[in-house]
Amino acid sequence: MLKSTEAVALLGPDDPSPVLTGRPGGASPLLLACDHAGNRVPRRLGSMGLAEDDLEDHIGIDIGIYATSSWMAHYLDAPLIGQAYSRLVVDCNRRPNTPTSMPEVSDGRAVPANRDLSAADRQARVTEIFEPYHAALARLIDERRAFLGRAPVLCAMHSFTRVYGGVKRDWDIGVIHGPDRDIADRLLSSLSETGSLRIGRNVPYTIDFAGDYTIPHHAEVPGLPYVEIEICQDLISTCRQQRRMAALLADAFRRAVVPAYSGD
Repeated sequence: MLKSTEAVALLGPDDPSPVLTGRPGGASPLLLACDHAGNRVPRRLGSMGLAEDDLEDHIGIDIGIYATSSWMAHYLDAPLIGQAYSRLVVDCNRRPNTPTSMPEVSDGRAVPANRDLSAADRQARVTEIFEPYHAALARLIDERRAFLGRAPVLCAMHSFTRVYGGVKRDWDIGVIHGPDRDIADRLLSSLSETGSLRIGRNVPYTIDFAGDYTIPHHAEVPGLPYVEIEICQDLISTCRQQRRMAALLADAFRRAVVPAYSGD
């Protein structure tokens, strides 16, 4: 594990790029982003002192979200970007100076590789994973703006666990927004027509404009239209569930959001 005070390359030649992409030339005005798509760990960090089950659990990855978003991208013909490394290495939806960026403890479980990180350790993770992912997302937004002739709609895709901190969460899908609620209102209205799912506004989280990164940096500050979607992981834990949920959400976006932002 990295413990030196000097800058040391984090990613080696056998480590994959932090950036995952799909359908870059899609026609949809939507752009799907998955900050917690993967659970890879750089070879230099070994297992981070964790069991394999920890890295496959919700503390290490947003379970099911990248596969679900990939199906949504297919159904909607929408570009998709994701981040391949575990949120325990560096959380790409947290500002790097916040404690949850590289947590020493996550949901009550110690993360040994994140204990007593030096400034060089932290900077390596930011420089080699966080910054390339967000630079790629910024480029994709610019490319989509040029292609569409207008700003794309940024859809930040996440999943959440049914129970957290001993508290049960009764929602199935959260539609999350900031001051501009137009997209959220449209989606909430459309999703409510399904009747079978428990849909909530700004649950189980709200956007933390001081600590979160993707929506505040790429959408709120530059004025991009956006929405954040949270899906309960027990609804997207299998391939069949992922495809079903993707179809449901794609239909809701297609009916409620795409016509308003298509520019036609």
